[in-house]
Amino acid sequence: MMQTDEIGTFLPKYLSEENYRDLLNELKSFPYNMDKRFYTTSLDKDILFQGDAYDSLPFVDFTNIENGCKMRYGLIISNTCDMDLSNKRLFPSSIMYAPILSFEKYIMFLRRKNIPEESIKKNISDIREQRFTSIFYLPAIYKVPESIVFLDRISNIKNDYIDRKTINEHRLFSLSDYGFYLLLFKLSVHFSRIRERVNRGHL
Repeated sequence: MMQTDEIGTFLPKYLSEENYRDLLNELKSFPYNMDKRFYTTSLDKDILFQGDAYDSLPFVDFTNIENGCKMRYGLIISNTCDMDLSNKRLFPSSIMYAPILSFEKYIMFLRRKNIPEESIKKNISDIREQRFTSIFYLPAIYKVPESIVFLDRISNIKNDYIDRKTINEHRLFSLSDYGFYLLLFKLSVHFSRIRERVNRGHL
């Protein structure tokens, strides 16, 4: 993560003074405040937001395509504005999302592989502190147990696949300012590493 005195430079300017202060304080307490502060219930119920969890999205493992399509929990990765149906385009947009997996099942998977317990404990700690660029950690909330999102397993569907009139029936949670900022930070680091240290040259 960035240094504490640098955080304010990158925070959104549209927040109220109170919300700005709350978000700044939460980020300064990171990663020791991974709890319900990750989430909010104050957003518009008829809009699909980046960072929303949806309870029934199709996933296909193309390396084992014989297993067919399975419906699972998914975290919306696409930008909120890009998913707005009123945002008319010359070509249709899609909704990108990544699978939400039970953290408990992930831990059980590691143990079945006979990985040393000390290594597993270190891995668990690193995930909970958001130290892996490809994994977004989600603390437990409502119907969703402690979970993880693999950002390198993104799928997509047509934008109109999700009925906006029934979003609130299927939405598992929305991210708070704090949770959303951490998601954006994680996405930016995972997909855009400006310091990859590769001299690409040109033709």
